Amino acid sequence: MVLVVARAQARPDQRAALVPLLAAAARRARTEQGCTSYAFHADVEDPNTFVSVETWDERADLDRHMGTPELAELLGALPPLLTGDPTITVHEVSASGPYGG
Repeated sequence: MVLVVARAQARPDQRAALVPLLAAAARRARTEQGCTSYAFHADVEDPNTFVSVETWDERADLDRHMGTPELAELLGALPPLLTGDPTITVHEVSASGPYGG
């Protein structure tokens, strides 16, 4: 499994323009091969901070997603909406399971 965590900071005056773009990107990604979950979340302390958490079956699935024209279009639309570059961290998970305390 591949876990992706991305963070982005919206310009306060651009938040309303950013939200529908992120929602559409999440809906689209969930239809892609190997995507098991993909969601954006707003920080409860700073509603202009967004975090996406994605899980993919394999790295090849993520790589295919990263090469889609739709993602390129989204990334091209982001600069005027954000305070800086988004950060993307990829974790390759060898095992996972429920927390048992």
